[in-house]
Amino acid sequence: MQAEQGGATERELISDIATEFAEVFAFARSRWARFAEEIHPELRGVGMMVLQVILRKGPVTATELGQMLDMDKALVSRQVTKLRDLALIDATPSEEDRRVILLTGSEQAQSMFEQLRHRNATEYGRRFAGWSDEELEALRVSLHRFNNTSVDLPESPAHRCARHANAGTGPAGGQAADGEPGHD
Repeated sequence: MQAEQGGATERELISDIATEFAEVFAFARSRWARFAEEIHPELRGVGMMVLQVILRKGPVTATELGQMLDMDKALVSRQVTKLRDLALIDATPSEEDRRVILLTGSEQAQSMFEQLRHRNATEYGRRFAGWSDEELEALRVSLHRFNNTSVDLPESPAHRCARHANAGTGPAGGQAADGEPGHD
């Protein structure tokens, strides 16, 4: 199957897109590490990811975190303990079942993340300088479409988050984590 004017095949185009995604991921990873250090010098990437999910979806349980992030219980437990030790999350018993512990972001973490969101929006604004509204909308629509197709893949985090949301249970609300602060 031929695609576009340049004569590139669909396979070549998809390969080029995958290469572009790899560059985006490398950029995001380096920013993620910088953001984690800004939140707290002892915070690392995985902890930052867990913290962001707690802030966006909280209150959540450790079990829900494990399901949404595809992490085993031991890893989630270590990250939750570290985040509690750093005073970045609060843990409170559920009103319905006192054995269930609900995790929420601390006021300090919420404030710091709000500052990161603002700066993140400014940085993205610079990267998108010169893009027309139509180009931005086309990118948004395409990324949304791409991300939504992963919900159909049974082993994807998006599928697990959607399954959790469709179950209608738990306090997480079923929003998918996107791995970047400031993208709601």
